[in-house]
Amino acid sequence: VINVDGTERRTLLEDKLPHIFGFTLLGDFIYWTDWQRRSIERVHKVKASRDVIIDQLPDLMGLKAVNVAKVIGTNPCAEGNGGCSHLCFFTPRATKCGCPIGLELLSDMRTCIVPEAFLVFTSRAAIHRISLETNNNDVAIPLAGVKEASALDFDVSNNHIYWTDVSLKTISRAFMNGSSVEHVIEFGLDYPEGMAVDWMGKNLYWADTGTNRIEVARLDGQFRQVLVWRDLDNPRSLALDPTKGYIYWTEWGGKPRIVRAFMDGTNGMTLVDKVGRANDLTIDYADQRLYWTDLDTNMIESSNMLGQDRVVIADDLPHPFGLTQYSDYIYWTDWNLHSIERADKTSGRNRTLIQGHLDFVMDILVFHSSRQDGLNDCMHNNGQCGQLCLAIPGGHRCGCASHYTLDPSSRNCSPPSAFLLFSQKCAISRMIPDDQRSPDLILPLHGLRNVKAIDYDPLDKFIYWVDGRQNIKRAKDDGTQPFVLTSPGQSQNLSPDRQPHDLSIDIYSRMLFWTCEATNTINVHRLDGDAMGVVLRGERDRPRAIAVNAERG
Repeated sequence: VINVDGTERRTLLEDKLPHIFGFTLLGDFIYWTDWQRRSIERVHKVKASRDVIIDQLPDLMGLKAVNVAKVIGTNPCAEGNGGCSHLCFFTPRATKCGCPIGLELLSDMRTCIVPEAFLVFTSRAAIHRISLETNNNDVAIPLAGVKEASALDFDVSNNHIYWTDVSLKTISRAFMNGSSVEHVIEFGLDYPEGMAVDWMGKNLYWADTGTNRIEVARLDGQFRQVLVWRDLDNPRSLALDPTKGYIYWTEWGGKPRIVRAFMDGTNGMTLVDKVGRANDLTIDYADQRLYWTDLDTNMIESSNMLGQDRVVIADDLPHPFGLTQYSDYIYWTDWNLHSIERADKTSGRNRTLIQGHLDFVMDILVFHSSRQDGLNDCMHNNGQCGQLCLAIPGGHRCGCASHYTLDPSSRNCSPPSAFLLFSQKCAISRMIPDDQRSPDLILPLHGLRNVKAIDYDPLDKFIYWVDGRQNIKRAKDDGTQPFVLTSPGQSQNLSPDRQPHDLSIDIYSRMLFWTCEATNTINVHRLDGDAMGVVLRGERDRPRAIAVNAERG
């Protein structure tokens, strides 16, 4: 026991306390739970007399004493919430007001408001926000599972923030208060460093420098399509102008450049080719200007939307990296100065330090509804498209997930009828032979480990595979309806020592045949999951590859 100022420390008990866990105070007694003694006990806080309240209780954990009839003392927060609109915190020196995440405190230090605009930036394993209106700076958004966030964007209509994680190789989203974190894209990514939200078509675009592709999907990750994969050289930053129907990106390859194309990936053209490693491409929608940082020249530049009328905004910067624009200002991060600064967007003058002491800020943006304004065809009933509505100048085109094709109506999509499936260690991919319109695509199948064999049921459209844990599994090509057909020890009709090597489907009898080297057997399962048993058994044959000629029996 000790006084609150640290004086008069003394010991009440010191024996027979093998494993105290729960601890609480009620009246003149201290109560606790003990894991090893399996008891709830108490001791008088002055006399040190000890009693066992109850024993022989397994798994004792927390303990809390409650006295609803007696409330001792008060503080200023108890009356009128201390004058605070939302949260009241009483400290020894003063009462302080606070706001929930997403609100900001006014200069009266009592009232919380919804901010008109605020900065959001990535900093390694965290995403932060900074007020543009008050002194409430650098608040971390409580996001779970962020490891190395890179690109950022948002969907203001749903209050969502999106980010890429180059370490986890994922694209994720959450509400701006940090809740409901979910992976939107988690397969087939290598180094996703550029990303942009199409707030009109409700699509998500990203550039992957590892796969050397620009792709698109719905905001929830559905209907993923590879847009651009030829004539790309290390694509980096992305920006969208869905009102006009254009996508812009930068490339960091042997010949760095800034490129424009329709948002369906067609009609690509180079806008700027005499440039270094252009980063964080940003659009001023009101004045129709492009802005970017150049990591080789350490400048911030601007041009019109055709890459012409090129202007240097700032050229005395140690290491500019992230960049965004809002109202009359540009905001940028500097890796050498560890800062976020602001300046006039046309002249670069009136430089102001927004925040210092920041390390490796990868991306920065301003969250405000004016950054996502305008109209296009895709805003109304998805442009009558079954999957993707992709804006183009003067209209839109319907698009399909990779390997799917538009039907004659040019609105709905049909799945591929002929394709190749191939497995790698932890992935199953699909490709269309002799189709130059789309490359191979990793399928979103969870939990793949050392995939050894695959087959496909064209009737029910399931993929079947054997993994390194001796399981035979199946799922749809979009990852839905996963099912374990057989696993070690699951069936009494089959040996627990079996090691499936290859499999083949009889689509007519709805049977799956598979070989096992360990037991020298060929086995059969019904596709509904029932194990039928052994078809053939040998002594030294060690069967491996298998094929079923279902038409001839």
